[in-house]
Amino acid sequence: MRRLLLVLPLVLIVGCKKDVTQGAVKVTVNYTRFLPGCLRVQARDVESGKELTQDVTELRGTRAQGGTMTVGVGPPTDWGKTVEVRATAFEQACVGDGVVTDSQRVTLVMDAIQDTTLTLQAVDADQDGYVDVSSNGTDCRDDRPDINPGVEERCNEVDDNCDGMGDAEHFQLNTACSTSADCHGVYRCDLTDFVQFCDTPPSSSVYPDNDRDGHGRLGSEARIVCTAVPEGYTAGPPDDCDDDAYRIHPGSPDRCDGEDTNCDGEKDEGFPQLTEVCTDSFQCAGAYACAADALGVTCVSTVTPTSWYPDEDGDGFGTATGEVRSCVKPAGAYVANNTDCNDGNPYTYPGASEICDGLDNNCDGATEDVQTVCPGSVAPTWSSRNIGVSGNGNMRDWYSASAWTKGGVWMGGDDNRRARLVPPATSFTVITDGSCGASSSQWRSIWADPGNNGRAWLGSEGGKKAHQSLTAAGCTEVQDDDQWIFGMTGLRTNNVLTIYGAASPTEVSTATTGRVFTWDGSGTPTYNNHNDNPLPRVEDVHGFSQTHLLLVGGQSNAPRVLRFNPSNNRWVTENAEQNTSGARPLKGVWVVNERVAFAVGNEGTVLRKVDGSTWVKQGFPNNDNLTSVIAFGAASAYATCASGHIYGYNGASWSRIHDGSGGYNDITGTAPDDLWVVGTGGRVVRWPAWP
Repeated sequence: MRRLLLVLPLVLIVGCKKDVTQGAVKVTVNYTRFLPGCLRVQARDVESGKELTQDVTELRGTRAQGGTMTVGVGPPTDWGKTVEVRATAFEQACVGDGVVTDSQRVTLVMDAIQDTTLTLQAVDADQDGYVDVSSNGTDCRDDRPDINPGVEERCNEVDDNCDGMGDAEHFQLNTACSTSADCHGVYRCDLTDFVQFCDTPPSSSVYPDNDRDGHGRLGSEARIVCTAVPEGYTAGPPDDCDDDAYRIHPGSPDRCDGEDTNCDGEKDEGFPQLTEVCTDSFQCAGAYACAADALGVTCVSTVTPTSWYPDEDGDGFGTATGEVRSCVKPAGAYVANNTDCNDGNPYTYPGASEICDGLDNNCDGATEDVQTVCPGSVAPTWSSRNIGVSGNGNMRDWYSASAWTKGGVWMGGDDNRRARLVPPATSFTVITDGSCGASSSQWRSIWADPGNNGRAWLGSEGGKKAHQSLTAAGCTEVQDDDQWIFGMTGLRTNNVLTIYGAASPTEVSTATTGRVFTWDGSGTPTYNNHNDNPLPRVEDVHGFSQTHLLLVGGQSNAPRVLRFNPSNNRWVTENAEQNTSGARPLKGVWVVNERVAFAVGNEGTVLRKVDGSTWVKQGFPNNDNLTSVIAFGAASAYATCASGHIYGYNGASWSRIHDGSGGYNDITGTAPDDLWVVGTGGRVVRWPAWP
C-alpha cells in the first residue's frame, strides 16, 4: 500500500494503492463572499460509484472575502481512470444538503498529479455565518447579523431565528397562562426585554398566618395571589417565630412569660430583675419571677408566712381578728396565735390561773371555782367598811387611794389623815399626826411607789407635797406652794424617778389656769410656763411611760386631753373632741399601754383611746358624774361616780356592778381581783373580799 502525503492547508484523501501508480488529483477549492462552517470534499469513482469523503471544519479565510483550501486525492488502485471530485459548503455543520456545490471529472494519468479547481460562491452579507436565502442559505435577513437561524427567538414581532413562525404562534400570545395557582392571565410580549410573560392582575406574596397577628410563619414559602389575601394568610413578612400565639411576633412588647415575645432571639430581656433575690409583701425572702399579667415581675417566695394576731392586752395570746401574715413579726403587740378568749384583759388567756374576779380567766368556758380561788372560799363581792373616825366621832372623806402591791394600799383624806394597809395585815392603820401640817390639810392625791417599797407621795389642796414610808409614823413635808393638787403619778426613766402632778391655784380655776408640775421629790417642783404652754383646768394625770403620759381636764364644758412631749417638756393637746360629741370635762385618766387609755368625766362621759391615737366616746348607761377610772386592758376597766356607784367595762359595754351610798372619789388596785374604792364618810369598798 502506498499513501500520498500533502502538507496543510492541503487535505489528503487516500485509499489502498497497488504497486503500480495510476496518478492523483490536486483539488483547489475556492469559496468566496462567505466562510463555510463546514466543507465536505468527495471523490467518486465514475465507473464503480465508490466514494471517499472528508469533512473539514477548520477553514481559513474571512467571512467577508472567503478563502481557499487544497485537497489531495489519491484514488485506490481498484478505481477506474475517471474520478469525479465534489466540494459542498455548509453554513454550520456538515449536515443536510449544504448551501452550494461544485464538481469536476478528472482523468487520471499514470504517475502524474492532475490539477483541478472547484469554486463555491454564496452571499453572507451580514457575516453572521449564515448564507442569504437567495444563495440557498437559511438567513432570512442577511442584512442583520442578529437575525439568523442560530439566534434565540425574541418577542418583538420579528422572525429572529428565521423559522418562519410569528411571535403570536411561537410565544402563544393571548393564550391562557398562570404564574401561580391563584394568578391567571394571558401571554404577552415584554417590549422592554422582548421576552414572553404571563400578563396577570397585580400579584402579591402572602404567607401562612395561623394566629392572625399580621406576621407570617417564619421560614414559610410565599404564596403568590392576584386576589384578596386568602383566609389564614397575611401580606405581612414571614417573621413570626411562633405562629400559634397572637401575642408573639416582631414588634410585640417584651412580656415576662418565658417566651421570645418579640422574636428577637432572647427571652424576657426587658426584665433584668428576674431571679434576683427580693422580699415579698409578707416580708418573706424570695426571688423575682414573672407576674401573672406578664407585664412585670413579682417577688415569689416559697416560705409560708406566719400568721400574726393582735395581742392588745399583752398576755402573749392574740385575738382571732386582725390577722397579719408576715415572715417578720409586725411592729407592735402581735403574737403567733389567736386563742385568747378576751384580748382586752391581760388576766384572761388559755392556761391562765383563775383569779377571783367572776370571769373565765383560762378560757375553758367556766368562771373560777370559788372554793379554791376566792378569799374565804366565798363568792366575790363588793364589800364596804368605814375607815377612820374623827375626834368628834364623825367619819371623814377619803379623796384618793394608790396600791403598790396586791393587798397593799395607801389612802389620803380630810384632817391630814392618811391610812395604809400593808400585807399581810388585815386592817388599815390610820395616821393623823401633824408632821405634815395642820389637821385641816386635805390630801387630794396620793401615789404609792412600787419601786421604793410602797413609799407614799402626797399632794394636798393647799399645795403641800410630802412623802411617807411604810414604816414611818409620820410624813415628811417637802414643799408647800399653795397650789391645789388633784392628781399625781410617778414614772422611772433610767431608774430616775419623776413625779408628775395636776394642780390649780384654787379648787375652782378658770379655763386657762391649769398647772402641771414635774418633781424629783426633793426640791422645788417645775410648773408649766403659762405664757409658753397654757393649760386648761386639769384634774388627773397618769402614764405608762414618758411618751405615753396623759393629763385630763376640761374647758368650756368640753373635754381636754394633753400628752407629754419629753423632747421639749411641753404638753400637747390631743384632739379628744374628735368622735366625742357630747362629752364633758374629764376627772380621771388611766393609761394601760401605748395603745389603750381611758378617761372619764361629768354626765357619763367615758372616752377610750384606741390604736394609740384615736379617742372614741363610749356609750354609758346614765349621766352620772364619773370621778375616777382604772383599767387593765381594752376590755377590762372600772369607774366610780359621785353618786356612790361602781361601773365595769367588759369590752362590749359599761354596766353598773355595785350600788353604794354617799359618793366615791377614787379607785385603785393591782388586778381585777384586787380593787379598792374610797369615798365620802370614810367609805372604803373592796373587791373581792376584805383581807
